[in-house]
Amino acid sequence: MSDINVLKEYYVRYLRDVRGVKLSTVNHYLGAINVVSKYLSDSGKIKKTIYEIDELAELECIREFLFAQPDFVEKDERGNRMYSAGINNYIRFATGEDFGNIGNSVALMDIEVPISSKQTVTIENWRRNGIIKKQSIELASFLCEIDSAHKTFISASTNEQYMEGHHAIPFKEQAHFKVSLDVYANIVCLCPICHRMLHYGIKNDKETVLNKLYSDRAERLAHSGIYLSKDEFIEKAI
Repeated sequence: MSDINVLKEYYVRYLRDVRGVKLSTVNHYLGAINVVSKYLSDSGKIKKTIYEIDELAELECIREFLFAQPDFVEKDERGNRMYSAGINNYIRFATGEDFGNIGNSVALMDIEVPISSKQTVTIENWRRNGIIKKQSIELASFLCEIDSAHKTFISASTNEQYMEGHHAIPFKEQAHFKVSLDVYANIVCLCPICHRMLHYGIKNDKETVLNKLYSDRAERLAHSGIYLSKDEFIEKAI
């Protein structure tokens, strides 16, 4: 089994063994996905099969692309929407939408998976100063700057409560500034929950926290050459 077909194998086992879908229906879904994969391959969006995509965001982009193509929509309508049903069902599987209900049945999907081939990935990032981040955590006395009552665990490296440094204005915005964002004023000490919330939480929760951060840091940011109104700060930080 090649590594790009691992998701296909899991998908088949999920449908057949976990959900108890009839084999004829499983083959119906697989046939629809094969047609979709060929369309995407001919369009230059994938190499061979949709199962090679292992990022949800990319899958969603692929679906948006498909439904924006008049010829695909027409083909789907002629096929009684079997192709859209196939891709939608696969994406439901990929997102794990029903996984909270399958419990121990997940063991039915256990298989030996071959090691994926190694690949070299080159990523360009703005250089960050680890010393400044560590100092910023020390400056906050290892307390979460959103709520000092937030508790974590004792870190083996510092013998203090574990905390993380977070750039309030993220580094992805660096190109829009003439001065560095890697400065004390822009780095806050956060517990892991608050840190992840600012990266992955809902907008309303983020805005509540960012209002506090702006109030605490606006003057210091300005002294560091970073001039932003509250609305600009929240827009860039969110």
